[in-house]
Amino acid sequence: MRTRLAVGASAIALAACATTQLEGQWVNPDYGGRSLRGAPVLVACEARETTLQRICEDQMAAQIAALGGTPTRQWQLAETATEPATGTDPYRAAAGRIGARAIVRTALSPAAAVAAPAGPTIGIGVGGGSGGRGGGLGGFGGISFPIGGTRVSSAYASETALIDPANGAIMWSARATGNASEDVTGQIAELARTAADAIRQAGFF
Repeated sequence: MRTRLAVGASAIALAACATTQLEGQWVNPDYGGRSLRGAPVLVACEARETTLQRICEDQMAAQIAALGGTPTRQWQLAETATEPATGTDPYRAAAGRIGARAIVRTALSPAAAVAAPAGPTIGIGVGGGSGGRGGGLGGFGGISFPIGGTRVSSAYASETALIDPANGAIMWSARATGNASEDVTGQIAELARTAADAIRQAGFF
């Protein structure tokens, strides 16, 4: 039986099997039973790039709206601010401007990178034998390698917290990790959906 060793095969297989997972969450018992349905909510995201920040805020705002909240994105307030934010938490002042009853703050960070072949592969047979249907050298094994280099897909992790704007207390928090993909928007959408579903199950909506 011919065996092929594909470059990065293990990593690719693991990425294909992975899904967006909620790795852990915490609920503040002091806020049990608080409902945010119909309430103004400030949505803020932190990321290395502005593009990722805007995508994250759009996706999380859509999820909060679907739960029954009234979201406002942080960037909308930042663009209309007439004075700089002060204090250790820049979001509490912004939340006060819209009368928000909660802040949903998400921090995005790279979790892993997976390399995959960017094009077709060539297989070379190795070993003895007199040939056969497989062609080439016909033997016991072979090596496959990609043509045209590799393609790298990133997986992101999200740390989301539900914050009381009145005192800065964390009402709920959770961490989730996405599936490595070139579709960053789709991956962030899944992370936002996972966090929002956990917020709902915790009883805040």
